Amino acid sequence: MKLRLAIVLLAVAVLVVVAAQIQRSGDYRDPDWMYDEGWTTLFNEKDFTGWVPVVAQPDGKAKRFRENEVSQQETFFIKDGKLCTTGKPNGYVRTVDVYDNFVFHVEVRFSESGNSGVLVYVQRDEVWPKGVECQLYQAHMGRIFPIQGATMEGGEMIHAAAKPPGEWNTYEVYSEEGRVATVLNGVLVGIGSNANPRVGYVCLQSEGVPAEFRNIKVKRYTPAWHIRDEK
Repeated sequence: MKLRLAIVLLAVAVLVVVAAQIQRSGDYRDPDWMYDEGWTTLFNEKDFTGWVPVVAQPDGKAKRFRENEVSQQETFFIKDGKLCTTGKPNGYVRTVDVYDNFVFHVEVRFSESGNSGVLVYVQRDEVWPKGVECQLYQAHMGRIFPIQGATMEGGEMIHAAAKPPGEWNTYEVYSEEGRVATVLNGVLVGIGSNANPRVGYVCLQSEGVPAEFRNIKVKRYTPAWHIRDEK
């Protein structure tokens, strides 16, 4: 009887230790324990340093505009310290570097109700790239969904928090190990998980209407990751 009790107690002790280890390495771990970086500013309010415009051409293909080529396109431009888009043609401006675990912060304003998005995990420059879209469309701002062959679970809106055209919206995308969440004007709006891919460029879309972006920054930057450009 005593031997059996000792075995049971030992088994319980092992389970407690294992459970504690699982919790520390799972969803409940403090992100600051491994990542203590502050915000890194991504937009200097002057030029396209750190950004690459990718815009649809008349033949429907995407063209990537390097640092010495940005003046050859008119879809994206800098005005009064803001990164702006005319909304036409379709495309996006993306980060030079890629990210996996991060918090991306941007403020966005539309002059009229319309569409745009924050694209994450983008692997390759295409007009409609493979990745995950965090919606900026007025009626669904904060919804999360995979596009062009990417996969993800969940992502539907659980709240609506968009401000009307003419007002600034504060928008944050949280990414950790394939889990994605959007916080709009301080309100949790969308939650998704098991994203594939889960590392790539972050993009701001041009999709139909003018939009302005400011105060663009990121936390938990991982500069060791780089995606080779395909020729």
